[in-house]
This record gives sequence, structure tokens and C-alpha cells, in this order.
Amino acid sequence: MTNALKSLRNVSVKMLEILVVVLVVGLTLTVLWGVLTRYLSKMMPFIGGQAEYTDELARLLLIWVSTFGAALAFDRKAHLGVDYFVGKLHPEAARMVAVVMQLTIIALVVVVFLIGGGALARGQMPQILPTISFMTRGMVYMALPLSGLFIILFSIENLVEVLRQPSDFLNTEVEPEG
Repeated sequence: MTNALKSLRNVSVKMLEILVVVLVVGLTLTVLWGVLTRYLSKMMPFIGGQAEYTDELARLLLIWVSTFGAALAFDRKAHLGVDYFVGKLHPEAARMVAVVMQLTIIALVVVVFLIGGGALARGQMPQILPTISFMTRGMVYMALPLSGLFIILFSIENLVEVLRQPSDFLNTEVEPEG
């Protein structure tokens, strides 16, 4: 990978990390505000109840945190895997399993996130959110194809790494959890 590509990758991963942190902080504050306003409205009825937008904003932020967090997990190779069994295989068989796994991930992400998520986002674009009137449901679901692009890029990078690495070193990379 050239230095320019490495720089671009590092900047995009850093932006993704910052985005996920901001989304988690926003989700935490939104839920906290919703609980606080619900609690205060019981003590002081003139407040008028829980802030209306908090449930919908929390749902939106949860979708974004989940999808962009999953993309970040792919970058860190922290996604769900069955490394124990792959570690027991012959190095060439382990390489083949790793290649098949990355190709399967790419295919599933293309179908589910890009095609399905893109269609969902386009189909929901005209529907305005009731309590957050400047956003549409399509904007919420755009997290699917956008995070899907990141997952595909990280999977392609993993695939290239597996193909370039000598098969003797594939099984030594696996670290036990715990």
C-alpha cells in the first residue's frame, strides 16, 4: 500500500473513530435528557412531559452507532470470528478459509448493506421524522450503505493482507481472548 493510501486510510479510520465517539456521547446525553425530563415532569407537571424528540433521536443514534461501530470493528479485526477452529487447520487450509471468509463478508455486505440498505434509504427519503422535522427516515438509514462501504474497504484490505502473508504466519496471528 502506498504512503498516500495509508494516509487516506488512517485519516478515514480516525474520522470514523471520532464519529462513533460523538454518536455515543450524543446517544448517552439524549437518553439522559429523556429520562430527566420524564422524571421532572412527574414532580412538576407544568413541564409537560418527556421531551418528545428524545426517543426518536435515541433510536436514530443507536442505528448509527451500531452500523459505524461495526465498520470500526472490522478495521480492528474485532468482529465475531471462529479463530479456534481455523487455528487448528493446516496453514494453507487456514489461508483458504480466511479468503473465503473475506469474500463471503464482502458479498453479504454488498447485498445487505449496499443494495438492501441503499434501497431502504432511498425508499424512506420522503418520510420526515415526526419529532425531528429537518430529518427524513432515509437519512437515518443512509448509515447502512455508508458503513457498508467502510466494511467492504476493510475486508478488501484484510483479503490483500491474507493473500500477501506467508501461510506459515496465518495461524500465529490469532491471540486468545480473555
